[in-house]
Amino acid sequence: MNKSYFFKYLLSTLVACPLVCTASSEPWTIEEVLEASSELSRQMRDPEAAPQKTQHQAFVLVSFSMPDASLERLARDAKDAGVPLVFRGVPQAKEPADPKLPLLNPQSLAAFQPLIDSGADVQLNPELFSEFNIRQVPALIVKEEVSASANGCIQTAKAVIVPGDVTLGYALDRLTDRKDSIGEAARDLRAKLGNRP
Repeated sequence: MNKSYFFKYLLSTLVACPLVCTASSEPWTIEEVLEASSELSRQMRDPEAAPQKTQHQAFVLVSFSMPDASLERLARDAKDAGVPLVFRGVPQAKEPADPKLPLLNPQSLAAFQPLIDSGADVQLNPELFSEFNIRQVPALIVKEEVSASANGCIQTAKAVIVPGDVTLGYALDRLTDRKDSIGEAARDLRAKLGNRP
């Protein structure tokens, strides 16, 4: 391979490589550049040997159509487990809203305030509902993402959905017997809830 072409390719690849993104703000030394290029070259020759990092995300998908007691209980448990409560959107106003107000305004967001005050991480994410075709809430989703450092791509390896108006502890208990990384993530989350049902 032409050395000039290789170095142009290497530099263009290093610009997009996660290694550069996580580097300190100080300039790289020649040794660091050579080490990075050596690692990149090895990964290009053997992509299967590229280290992969597995991360897990958990979400509890909810709606204001649920009973208040269920929503409050899930908010408490989700806060303690570090799992966000995810809504598809803002609730419909009981009285006609002022058409001059934007969709996200203090009146439309007031319904979330008690949940936020309880310490729950509240998110709006309609894409999550679409991605997993969620039609019934509540639903616990534990999703595994594998990122390969060779190309920086993140791909979802698998996800598990536990639907039903149950406690977060019960939903996690349904996954803790699994012998895979989803089961391991469920056990870690369940441990944060202690003996709570």
